Amino acid sequence: MKIGTISDYINIKTIIIFTFQFFLILTVLGYHSWKDRGGECLKCHSDIEKMTKLGYPQFYVTQEMIEKESKHPNVRCQECHLGNPRAKEPDKAHKGMLSVLLVSEDGNILKRKDIYPKPLIPSGDDMIRKMLPQVEYEGKLYPHPDVRNVLWHDRDPITFNYDPAITKKTCGKSNCHPAETEQFHTTIMATNFRQRTMTTWLNPYGPQN
Repeated sequence: MKIGTISDYINIKTIIIFTFQFFLILTVLGYHSWKDRGGECLKCHSDIEKMTKLGYPQFYVTQEMIEKESKHPNVRCQECHLGNPRAKEPDKAHKGMLSVLLVSEDGNILKRKDIYPKPLIPSGDDMIRKMLPQVEYEGKLYPHPDVRNVLWHDRDPITFNYDPAITKKTCGKSNCHPAETEQFHTTIMATNFRQRTMTTWLNPYGPQN
């Protein structure tokens, strides 16, 4: 077997192919980095006058507030909430963004803007229902009649179960908490093991038996 130098195996065609592959990889990585580092979220949400004018002063936030509340220095909005940080139009910026799910009595997802556009914050004296949307009647707060339950950002909007795919895009990314995410995915809570064995609401055993 002939043993030569590297120049025996390289020609102009090989150089062109490797150069093309190198720049293609750089382009793909550069695009994702560029897209992920967009700052349009804060350009809008850190403007208190603009947010108030739009009717959402509760969504005013600054980078300092984000870091203080999340206890994650240099964290960006899209790392937890997803969405498109490069888009300037609200609909495009919020597309794919995680959001709280308001569930009706018949198990359908309600449109937040139509049902309860106000801030979803603890209210009332009922500890069990503090986080449910509230309506005031004769000076007292009652749970919103159209809302049966509130589900949070890690739920599948179809099955209402915990969605591992969402966590892998957010908390479970390689630069965040991948080990904790993988460990959690082996627990009974994450796999929803007991509930998956139920075949009816009441019998032979179920959540309401």
